[in-house]
Amino acid sequence: MVFEKELKDLMKKGSSGKVSIKTYRMVTHGLQEISVGYSSALYFAGKKIAKNILADQIKGNDLKSIIKSLNSFFKKEGLGTLSIKEMTEKTATIILKNSASSSGMTPVGKPVCFFESGLMSGVLEVKTKKKVIVNEVLCGGLGDKIDEFLVKFE
Repeated sequence: MVFEKELKDLMKKGSSGKVSIKTYRMVTHGLQEISVGYSSALYFAGKKIAKNILADQIKGNDLKSIIKSLNSFFKKEGLGTLSIKEMTEKTATIILKNSASSSGMTPVGKPVCFFESGLMSGVLEVKTKKKVIVNEVLCGGLGDKIDEFLVKFE
């Protein structure tokens, strides 16, 4: 796929510039207005990009090192700052601060960080070799100060 090759090339070279949070939100939140299935589309777009392009760049095989490496990517790309709140063998709680999708936004009554959820899910599936589902439970879109994601390993 041409688009996938272009993204891989951009990831290797590094981006020539940043997209503003305003532009990023206009695109992602604009999808909410025109598509009933926008949340699934953003989640699976993030997951596919993570599995096919991003996962190769993420270091580590255990959750702590994977999230540390993924956090470096999130920070570099202006998506926010990731950390682990809790983890067990089957679940983990991941915190995202200063999210590009929701930090400081006016609450809209629902979570909005579907792309970020998909990125986490895709990377974790590749690195842990387990099926992974990521659900956002706290979000700026709900009026929360941070974003919190429940990760389930199957």
